[in-house]
Amino acid sequence: MSRFILFSFLISISTAVMAAKEKPIVILTTFSEGSISQMVSQFQAINPNVKVDVIFRRNRSAVRLLEREGASNVDIIISSSSVLFHELEEKGKLLLIDNENKTPEWLKPHVLEMSGKVTAFAYSGFGLMYNNEYLKSYNLASPKTWQDLSDSKYFNHITMSTPARSGTTSLMVENILQNYGWDKGWQLLMKIGGNIAFISSRSFGVSEAISQGLIGAGPVIDNYAINSKRSFDYVDFSYMPKSILMPTYIAITKDSDAKKESEKIIDFLLSNKGQELLKTTSITKFSLAQPELAQKTSVVLNKELVYERDGLISLLFDQAITEQLHQLKVTWQSIYQLEKKTDLSQADKRNLTLVKRYASKVPVTAQQAQSSDYLELFNQTGTAHRLNTAVAEEVRRWQQTLSENLVIANQLINEINQE
Repeated sequence: MSRFILFSFLISISTAVMAAKEKPIVILTTFSEGSISQMVSQFQAINPNVKVDVIFRRNRSAVRLLEREGASNVDIIISSSSVLFHELEEKGKLLLIDNENKTPEWLKPHVLEMSGKVTAFAYSGFGLMYNNEYLKSYNLASPKTWQDLSDSKYFNHITMSTPARSGTTSLMVENILQNYGWDKGWQLLMKIGGNIAFISSRSFGVSEAISQGLIGAGPVIDNYAINSKRSFDYVDFSYMPKSILMPTYIAITKDSDAKKESEKIIDFLLSNKGQELLKTTSITKFSLAQPELAQKTSVVLNKELVYERDGLISLLFDQAITEQLHQLKVTWQSIYQLEKKTDLSQADKRNLTLVKRYASKVPVTAQQAQSSDYLELFNQTGTAHRLNTAVAEEVRRWQQTLSENLVIANQLINEINQE
């Protein structure tokens, strides 16, 4: 009997060891799975005994997953969202890595500093992707700037994702707000919102919709556009002026039980072979040996402000644009129709200016957007599905104000039309 127990014990130990060896390295990424699959395949060709699985998560769901008990099956995180890595570092979810940091001096101003727990292995820019055939069919020129997207001629011809659904979109929005200022930045965003045909549920959904001819243009990170251009000759892309760079980061989770194998992946991405593959595989990033794009911009975001108001901007964008998209579009369409009239009185013109003001106002002041106490309120919501009482009450205030603003705007529009 004792021999049988010993035999069973040895079998169970052997099985556990084999299972441990067969456990794949799990990469969690905010990119589409397809965008890094070729890099993974190249790594596995060199390391055939290492199995790698890739899973996609948005920022918020990524944090929720890593906060769960038993989430240690995730070993590596790859993303361009500095906000994601900042939050994970704050929550103690990242491991100190031993790989050599090879970030060049010209990229360092744009890179997140994370006490040796995160390293950049590539970078991207962002801009506007557009479908030339679609635009031609509507007699539209290709847009080049955020201001272009706010032009009435692009009404119902553009799309974008949201800060809550896309870390790169969050950085794009913050880029606008830090470049134009809080009030003027939101005025621009609300006007762009009035032109949006539909909100994309994922950042790479924007490039897919444009490639498929469902929409004319939208803001994207450059690698999605470059990949689309390889497949569709009618797709094009241009970088935004005064736009930021987006380094691509990699980190190992604190709960990973495959640190050595994970570090092999980091070493591979930082190696000469890995850096060369960035240009030719589906990840399509600029390598650390390609400063060309970085040399064209000096724009660097206030990173602390990015981290502090990420929660606020995500919620506010959804309430001001996503949740009231239909009403916003109806209002701006009416505004565009009034702008075409040539017989408006001076009083009507003054009222039309007032209409635009109401249609582009948000219920958060520039002072509040700089207040640590106010911003902390939204960061405390964390990744919970439900808002805490104080935030829920503030969001209700926003909703009421935003709704009232559009009601007033449309009342004024009706008054102008009845003149």
